[in-house]
Amino acid sequence: MFDINKYEFDQEHNCLEIGGEAMVFHCHHYMMNLQRTILDADYIQSELFLVGSAADALYCQLSNLCEGLDIDASKKMAQDIYKTFGYGLIDLSDMDADGIELQTTKSFFSQNWVLKYGASKKPVDYYTTGFLAAAYAVIYDKNLEDIFAQQSSCMACGDTNNTFIIRQGACNFARYPKKQATVFKDVAKVSLNWEYEELITNAFLGAHATMVGNEDGLIPAFGVYLVRTQSDYINRLQFEFAKAMSDVAGEYGETLAGELLMEAGHACGFFTYGGIMNSVEWEGAVKPYLKTKEDWIKGLAAIVNTMGWGYHTAVELSEQRAIFRNYNDFEDLSYMRMYGTNKHPIHWANSGGFTGLMQLVYNTDIVNGEKIETEEGFRAMRRSKVGYKTKMTKGISCGDDYLEVEIYL
Repeated sequence: MFDINKYEFDQEHNCLEIGGEAMVFHCHHYMMNLQRTILDADYIQSELFLVGSAADALYCQLSNLCEGLDIDASKKMAQDIYKTFGYGLIDLSDMDADGIELQTTKSFFSQNWVLKYGASKKPVDYYTTGFLAAAYAVIYDKNLEDIFAQQSSCMACGDTNNTFIIRQGACNFARYPKKQATVFKDVAKVSLNWEYEELITNAFLGAHATMVGNEDGLIPAFGVYLVRTQSDYINRLQFEFAKAMSDVAGEYGETLAGELLMEAGHACGFFTYGGIMNSVEWEGAVKPYLKTKEDWIKGLAAIVNTMGWGYHTAVELSEQRAIFRNYNDFEDLSYMRMYGTNKHPIHWANSGGFTGLMQLVYNTDIVNGEKIETEEGFRAMRRSKVGYKTKMTKGISCGDDYLEVEIYL
């Protein structure tokens, strides 16, 4: 198994880097919601960047992790990180210089797609398609531009397994320019101002080594399935979706894309945070220190600050209005690394998550033990007449010192 303990969590910037790629935790609800949001826009060629985003991030990461390794050791490295990060199981033993036709019955994307949405008409494991393309390129010293990658069967479609075909050929996924180095914004932080913050954060940092793929290559935790994924992969999906929507419908398309991506963030805030707050981990390690609803939000932030998303804090916090900040947030840092600066805030996942958190704590009875992280509960929350509004006011990619979002009734 790949040893996560060899990579130290950067507590100054609240991030974890492995093989040159920042790594973040996300749950299956957010990952499935984001991918379905993209696929529902069937008037754009999303398959190109759904595969290409994974291939690009994994090519960078595997190039670093496999440096100096022979072919067999490189295959093992790719298999191990795939399992450790929670994406399932792959066997690269049959891969050779001509490529591979790989089958697997352990797939985070295919299995969780069925769990959340039921059957799909098309294969849904674009991440693994890109992963395998990158692995083939790195292991056999080939250019991504010369690789054909395709998923030909999928358990989400009712097939008995997932099948992937990777070979030399005309590239059928998007390729991107070389990325810049990550540049952190080192400014003074406003803290959570909560006496138990350090205690909770340290407790969950200590649990990182246990949050790795099990015998099926999955990470069940907090009542959800987690993946430890490349920040640039998940963020490029957002940014390329917004660009594609803008290409189709101009400013309206970009605005619509932002609203849809924030809705995926709402799902993350509801399901991930709801799962955490209903979990045995929360019950034992956090709940004893909670006295107010504001404590629930701060306790959640203390945990989230271990997930690689930057440092979350609240400068104002009440049921009627909150102002959240994120220092060195993962969306802005990825954007600048891949695209440079931007004219307006682009932190949809963060902002949607903050909004979902406010609705969860103040508009449900979760603090009294109600278990609400269900599809029906999410729909009821989104239909609520007492809904919070979201205003993204600052972003690092716009030149500000931090992400800031206002949530209000």
